[in-house]
Amino acid sequence: MNILIGVLQREENEYLVVLKDGKACLDLSTGESTEKEYPNYPLLKDRNLLIKGDPVSGYGVFRFRYGPVTSGLREAGSFSLYTYGEKILHATIDLNWKHREMEESMTGKNSHDAVTLSEKVCSNFAVSHSVACSIAIENAMGIRANTIVRNWRTVLIEAERIYNHLHVIYKLASAAAQKVLASHLSALFEESLRINKALSGSRYLMGINQINHVNFLPDFSTIKKIISDYQNLSIHFEKLYKHSLSNPNFLDRLHHAGMLSRNQALSLGLSGPSLRACGLKDNLNGTTGEHLISLPVVTQQEGDSLARMETRAEELVNSCQFLIDHLKVSDIWDADSEAERPETKSQGEGVGISHSPSGAVGYYVLLRDNRVLHLRMFTPSYPGMHAVSEALKEQVFTDFPFVYDSFGVHFTDAAC
Repeated sequence: MNILIGVLQREENEYLVVLKDGKACLDLSTGESTEKEYPNYPLLKDRNLLIKGDPVSGYGVFRFRYGPVTSGLREAGSFSLYTYGEKILHATIDLNWKHREMEESMTGKNSHDAVTLSEKVCSNFAVSHSVACSIAIENAMGIRANTIVRNWRTVLIEAERIYNHLHVIYKLASAAAQKVLASHLSALFEESLRINKALSGSRYLMGINQINHVNFLPDFSTIKKIISDYQNLSIHFEKLYKHSLSNPNFLDRLHHAGMLSRNQALSLGLSGPSLRACGLKDNLNGTTGEHLISLPVVTQQEGDSLARMETRAEELVNSCQFLIDHLKVSDIWDADSEAERPETKSQGEGVGISHSPSGAVGYYVLLRDNRVLHLRMFTPSYPGMHAVSEALKEQVFTDFPFVYDSFGVHFTDAAC
């Protein structure tokens, strides 16, 4: 499957950043045929920060504004929900509250500072952004990162996936008033952050990844403890998750809430759990580099909030097992690290894609004299916010948190 991640203009030409079977490619746009091949092309080309901005009118219809600062929203951002009572007819999402011109901030910086800034786009996806940015810069420099770096990036990304998925499932349990389940999930979320600290020196995995380099490596005794901690976390989560699946009150709240069809998911250019919950695979597992151990692709079929939660829950367990198996063989990672010392270029262009907890993060970088001359980033939360708006149609107000939280999107990630 080919997925259009982003559209960029360079000089007089338009280029497409495309994920082709897990590989990042930069293709020249072919005009009208581009939109036929990629239905999400107009969405990514316009990149309007006011999503579904056309208001809805009719007898008894009014606008209910939710945000920018209110209970239930983790960030500054607002929804305009058009309704005549309990049913949501149309949802406009305003991303402008979190637009910080991050691309402009990174332009003119040297490669090291650009990667450091990329972590600040969205702290929940700090690793995913820094990995995609550093891969793009490495490709521009003609660098192939060494074995240690490639493998630690896969470890860090899966650790990021675990704590993000735990948080999403916790939010869904809280919204459904499952207080006991939510409390246990909150404790596991805190445990995942403590493991992150041992793994990387940072609870949110920040300040670790750089150009062909990682700034922190735990010793082998710490790695053994981390393996044990992930085993315990996985066992505890599986027990909780299986118990939650026997709770009809919880499942009924999520079932059929915010449904998306396969065609809708494809037309929006979704990736990650939101696409895989519609029964489609996106080949994102290989974006960071070859894996020593295979990571299965989880799919569901319903395309609703329950399917998105189930996808994340299964991925969480798989990521724990992946890290356990991966860390057990960490002593062989340095086999070719000394052999890979590429000559670097001070100018060039490159693209990089990483597999964030909510989908594909893409970067395009143009370097001149080892400084960023031009940079574009493409995030999963932007099409994800369009999906939220689409999935909220015909839902009742009490379904809002299930729809919004199940997509795992962030205003900072969508607005950049």
